Amino acid sequence: MWIPLILTAAAASAATDWTTPAEASAYTETPRYAQTRAYFERLDAACSQLSTFDFGTSAQGRPMQAVVLAAGGELSPEAARASGKPVILIQAAIHPGEHEGKDVLMALARDLTVSGKYSELLEPVVLVLVPVLNVDGHERFSPFNRINQNGPEAMGWRATAQNLNLNRDYTKADAPEMQAWLRLWQRWQPDLLIDMHNTNGADYQYAMTWAFETERNIAPALAAWQREVFDGAVKPALAAQGWPLTYYISLKDGTDLRAGLVEGASAPRFSIGYAAAAGRPGLLLETHMLKDFKTRAAVNEALLLELLRSIGRDPAALKAAVAAADAERFTVGSTIPLDFGLTEATVEEDFLGYAYTRTQSDVSGGIWVQYDINQPETYRLPVQREVIVTAEAPAPAAYVVPPQWTAVIERLQLHAVQMQRLPAAQVIDAERYRFSEVVWAARPFEGRHMISALKQVAETGPAELTAGSWLIPMDQPRARLVALLLEPGSPDSLLRWGFFDAIFEEKEYAEARVMETMAREMLASDPALKAEFDARLQDEAFAGSPRARLRFFYERSPYFDAEFSRYPVLRLGQAALDQLAQ
Repeated sequence: MWIPLILTAAAASAATDWTTPAEASAYTETPRYAQTRAYFERLDAACSQLSTFDFGTSAQGRPMQAVVLAAGGELSPEAARASGKPVILIQAAIHPGEHEGKDVLMALARDLTVSGKYSELLEPVVLVLVPVLNVDGHERFSPFNRINQNGPEAMGWRATAQNLNLNRDYTKADAPEMQAWLRLWQRWQPDLLIDMHNTNGADYQYAMTWAFETERNIAPALAAWQREVFDGAVKPALAAQGWPLTYYISLKDGTDLRAGLVEGASAPRFSIGYAAAAGRPGLLLETHMLKDFKTRAAVNEALLLELLRSIGRDPAALKAAVAAADAERFTVGSTIPLDFGLTEATVEEDFLGYAYTRTQSDVSGGIWVQYDINQPETYRLPVQREVIVTAEAPAPAAYVVPPQWTAVIERLQLHAVQMQRLPAAQVIDAERYRFSEVVWAARPFEGRHMISALKQVAETGPAELTAGSWLIPMDQPRARLVALLLEPGSPDSLLRWGFFDAIFEEKEYAEARVMETMAREMLASDPALKAEFDARLQDEAFAGSPRARLRFFYERSPYFDAEFSRYPVLRLGQAALDQLAQ
């Protein structure tokens, strides 16, 4: 049971003081979760433009707080949608050691409402804030949680109480916190997601870097809107204020900045990759961990204010881009991109860094990189950012998931996938995948042993649909997300995450003495089979394995499990879908 901290008498007596705890400490401290909740609850009691509510419960039983702000009092999802204003979801502390987003949201909520400092910026939009998404991790409070970070004195922990990284959990949704977030996402249907972080890595002059999707993993209308607003308006405005921005920094060689930078497309396990898959723009904000707490807060505040100004100048443009994304469809047979990589092509760009040295370390034996912040340098670096599709699939008219795969169905429902239950059993033409050479990762990742490699072959023919099976048409706004969840070629598919691992287990077997007799009968009656067997005997490993030789015949007998390594999810063509509609 979660027990909130008791506010001190001094804190209670300061009910009219809207100074945030971070401001009060001169940016040496960040508040605990109970203090954070209490601050927003005070705002709720003080004004009609803000309301707090709990949208879920953490693994350790803590309530998860959200805050909605609307100048006209549109404080429910229904009122927000009826207003026609863009709904913007801003979340912080998904990694609670990277805390300053929370502190900035406290000040922002105050300045948009009770202080009146920026109240005009709230007029064109509705904001939904999640100040602390990972509430259990936030309360694992310690001065030793972020070895790479410059303040505050103590902060939360990166993972949840179940040791899950929520920013890897958007598709599989194992954590109760992510399941709660998905319900919040579906209820409010925001038009834009902003995810606030603090980055590790190299040292450089930028106080803030960011990322957003512009490639084939996002609807073209959303990519165009993001380029126009983020790159075309916000970036130059921030630069004019003394806050230069660049794309999220990933070094090609972690020990040598001059080797260049790499960019790419985000997978849907990540926040902005998920937003793109769900048909929404998303913005990842990454303050620099070596800048002090006050600087990190200041650049976050400047960016959020400028973003609200830019959106406020033309809120209808964001709504139009989202509507175009919702109208996007993949026609049957058209290509759906599932995974992405980079070509070796590069472009040269300026980068605001510091002078650095690379020396051989007598401690680690590796390269020791040391930056000199007293020597700023502008480097001309190669940037590798040309994205290519490395896995794709032709769009079916629909998928069918049998009713026994309850965990899969529950995840699809969490993702607000449009689906309907089939009332009766029937036989229909369908396509299914058969897998071979399946390889699982040697070590767990986010609580699961993922499938790292497999081969698949499509099989077509009549398939029996069990009564209660779930039909998932691709004529829906979530079509891109559906494919990423159900196509095995997607690295974040539910198959890859292990939701279908049971299909790779054999539950029956053949005794060797039985197969010895059956094999001889099969060889005698089937010359083609005998020729195939003789050819396989040229493989020394096969020829030297009695088990493999007998299995050759068992797999080709009517006794072998036809469902072994066979994907239970069906792909339907248009004719089959039309048949079901009759």
